[in-house]
Amino acid sequence: MYRSYIIFMKLVVTLLSIVFPIWLAAQVEGTVSNKNGEKLASATVLLKNSYIGTSTNASGEFFMERLPKGRQTLIFKSLGYQTFYKEIEIGRETLQVDVVLDEEINALEEVVVTNRDNPALRIIKQAIRHREENGNKIDSYRADFYSKGLMRVQNLPKRMARAGADNFPGLDSSGSGIIYLSETVSKISFKKPNKLYEEVIASKVSGDDKGFSFNTAIGANIDFYSNMVGLWNGIISPIAYNALSYYNYTLINSTKEDGQQIFKIKVQPKRDKEPTVDGFIYIVENSWEIYAADFSLPGYRLQQPVLDTLHITQHYAWNDQDQRRTKSFQRLDFKLSFFGVKAAGNYMQNFSNYEFVKAFPKGTFGNTLTKINKGSNLLDSAYWSFARPIELTAEERQDYAFKDSMQTVRNSSAYLDSVDRSKNKFSPLDPLLGYAYQNSQKQFKLEYLGLNNFAKASFNAVQGFTFTAALNASFGSAETGSYTKLNNDFQYGFSEKKLRFNADYIHRFNTQNYATLALNFGNRATPFNDELGPLPLINNITSLFFKDSYLQFYQREQVKLRYTQNLGVPFQLMVSGAWANRSPLFNSSNYSFLRQERDYVSNNPLAPTDYATPAFLANRVLEAEVGLRWAMGQKAVDRPDATLLLRDMRYPLLTIQYKQGFNLTHSEMSYQLLQGAIAQNRQLGPFGMLSARLKAGKFLHAENIPFTDYKHFSGNQTHIGTTSSYDNTFLLLPYYSHSTNKGFVEFHAEQDFKGYLFNKIPGIQELQWGLIAGYHFLHTPARKPYHELSIGIDNLGWGKYRLLRVDYVHAMQGASSIPGVIVGLKFLNILN
Repeated sequence: MYRSYIIFMKLVVTLLSIVFPIWLAAQVEGTVSNKNGEKLASATVLLKNSYIGTSTNASGEFFMERLPKGRQTLIFKSLGYQTFYKEIEIGRETLQVDVVLDEEINALEEVVVTNRDNPALRIIKQAIRHREENGNKIDSYRADFYSKGLMRVQNLPKRMARAGADNFPGLDSSGSGIIYLSETVSKISFKKPNKLYEEVIASKVSGDDKGFSFNTAIGANIDFYSNMVGLWNGIISPIAYNALSYYNYTLINSTKEDGQQIFKIKVQPKRDKEPTVDGFIYIVENSWEIYAADFSLPGYRLQQPVLDTLHITQHYAWNDQDQRRTKSFQRLDFKLSFFGVKAAGNYMQNFSNYEFVKAFPKGTFGNTLTKINKGSNLLDSAYWSFARPIELTAEERQDYAFKDSMQTVRNSSAYLDSVDRSKNKFSPLDPLLGYAYQNSQKQFKLEYLGLNNFAKASFNAVQGFTFTAALNASFGSAETGSYTKLNNDFQYGFSEKKLRFNADYIHRFNTQNYATLALNFGNRATPFNDELGPLPLINNITSLFFKDSYLQFYQREQVKLRYTQNLGVPFQLMVSGAWANRSPLFNSSNYSFLRQERDYVSNNPLAPTDYATPAFLANRVLEAEVGLRWAMGQKAVDRPDATLLLRDMRYPLLTIQYKQGFNLTHSEMSYQLLQGAIAQNRQLGPFGMLSARLKAGKFLHAENIPFTDYKHFSGNQTHIGTTSSYDNTFLLLPYYSHSTNKGFVEFHAEQDFKGYLFNKIPGIQELQWGLIAGYHFLHTPARKPYHELSIGIDNLGWGKYRLLRVDYVHAMQGASSIPGVIVGLKFLNILN
């Protein structure tokens, strides 16, 4: 089918060149420079009274085609320079047009400036007053969209450069070069505030002829007519309703274009650490529309430590026929750095051929944001020369040529076999340290983890020190299509002198609905609070140094089958069944580095000082469970090889689960459990992020169930936080104090003010701290309601490394009240 599609496209282009030779020959190319001979990048070139336009590349070159025959006028614009009009005659030959732009002339003498009045403020107030009206002029349209994305690394450390040589060919001896270059051509339909449908016609990724570009129109709606511009946590627009509280304004210049006065206004934040921009906004007199924008901001204003700087450039074009000023060009330049790695890049986006729509047909905007057409990644260089509106630079052309030729070599059987032979070499230490074997052509990998599996080494009072070896295999591509994993863990507890085996077989059938079948069987020391208890790493430290072991286990021998599948875009179905043999375990070790005179608590959560009585009687059980997940507002990117799901954080996430336990040993221990949860994170503009989660559940016929089947809650007795937010956990609740076999209601809320409050305090604002307030609630029938109130400081650290937070917590239940402090180590979030 792909081959047929390409042949068809080539035939179309050939026929067009025969039937419409004059139309295809309507081409203009050239350069834009200043009087010093410097080439001007990102200058816009527009066909007057149309929505046809392009931009110059980094070398100041431009190319336009599909222009109507006859006398036409081209408009050349670049920020800081006078607009230039060039009349040309479009014929059959390609026209060379080289333009030199003059620096803009200051016409401020036409603006009355007094000591009592800031003229910039008068202009900005008018822009704010007309903001919504002007934004609504371009609220519903179709357009052609083009995007080119480029990223390069600078001086990549040699060890990292060697490790990444397979993924990033073409780096020079200093570890610098392009690591990503991609283009997209699409047609978009858009309706404010955020409805989008994009059809990708062409997609090109340097060095990957099967890949699809990530730089689509998603995220391209950077709209300064909005109060909050939708990047990360949001940027306050210089013409937002409350902008005067955040910005200072200075009138820099005034120029005339087509008889209209254009004001160049410098915008500066009143406080450096708030989500604001520096730079210039250009406003048209009388209409008070945005003519252009040229903004930059450091990453710390967005609380994005990896981001050093972000520069946003926008050009708008006037169309006499529609009487509208539309965005024609947008460029994002960014610099990144983290752990000694520096990178920089840009996205250049061209909007053309606008068609304004009063009402879109029903069904235009659905669950699919972007549909990438089949064969869009297989179009050849002839198509791209015809379709791209922004010329490639010499460096970009070289990158395409080099990586495309390298891909041919790297995909050859000889090359893949040679890489496999190198990586599959066996050394005498491999049985001890670990070994990996791969067959790239068959997409097969076998991996043995020996001592290098130290992350799974642990200590607890039941097993003592444990070591886990693993033998894993995989078949297929982890990114797309069918994929199979086989994971086998062998865990030995040195104190209990027991070897345990656990195996997982996971098969993903496709990457369209992600139908996945998982089989698990083996023998595990399973925590009573399996999903929500303390991290093993934290328990290692509290046990060995403080003689406080919070992980308590039972033995579970099981065979479990689980199936999951997406049902359309917003829904996911989960069904599982299991047979399990469960038996109690007891402490086998009292070892610690410190406090050796103390004893660990028993392995019975119901009786911490009773070392002889088990928490439950051994039993066998059949478990059946069905669950449904509804991600409201979720959207999809529909690629030929995969469906990518994108959560819309403005809408809640709902989950419902029903579980039936059939106890095979004691029938009176059977039960049913119905539970659900709803969670949402809501961006509140400059006030930060509100996160909330409500859970509730009810047991039926569960009066006699063993403690293993109780509902346990995510508590914390370590005073160490291990997640970036606490919207799904209690901070001082003992792990098993409220475990229940009846019903429960659980609620968590956390308001992260980011820098909204601290950024307004001189001195404190330099620390870039964020204030967080939280509330947590739990109700179970057997106990009085439990409450926690917390206030904390987030974003603690230095420079880019801000991975700490500290919270003061007050827990209340009835007449009792307990204060506490939680130290948040957010870098441990990767272990959750």
